[in-house]
Amino acid sequence: MSEDFSNVNEPGEPSSGTAQIPMGIMIVLILLGYIGCYKVDQLNANFAANVHAPFTEPDEVASLAPSAEELLVARGKQIYSKSCVACHQANGAGSGTDIPPLAGSGWVLGDPATIVAITQKGLIGPISVAGKNFGAGTMTPAGETLSADELAAVISFVRTEWGNRGGTIGTDVVNAARKTVNDSGQNGQWTVDGLRAAGFAVPE
Repeated sequence: MSEDFSNVNEPGEPSSGTAQIPMGIMIVLILLGYIGCYKVDQLNANFAANVHAPFTEPDEVASLAPSAEELLVARGKQIYSKSCVACHQANGAGSGTDIPPLAGSGWVLGDPATIVAITQKGLIGPISVAGKNFGAGTMTPAGETLSADELAAVISFVRTEWGNRGGTIGTDVVNAARKTVNDSGQNGQWTVDGLRAAGFAVPE
């Protein structure tokens, strides 16, 4: 005996097509978008006192961001830690009678082109720093492997760290000094006399 399913209500077969969003929903979405944009503008690009307290103005928050010089010096510190600290030490004091200090050094605080040249090609002593004579120790040409940006950063760090007040330098200084080095024809490491002959300022 078969069962009769003729009274069962079944949905119709699905069919493809297009449908429009009801006008009421469209109006609501447009209003919500307008209100959202207005609120963002009102809060100065998401600035809200209850989030950024105790600051009440966007400029106050922006002032906390590190300056371009601070970012440059921070990058230079990282490079110094990788490439220079083994010889010149974390405190910039150098070591013994072979490696002169960078802290308080007239070589560091003088014409930045000179320290660029030294970093670029290296240096062979003897050399006098802060009234103290250092022997025939050598400085390797660490700057040969650094870009102009990197060299400007590490020299800026050295010139502003450990109480030094030499100021930061830019890539323009580095590039100009490198050109002078190239024009001089210097191949090996500098001597003090060689730097002087190439036109670089040498502390007395």
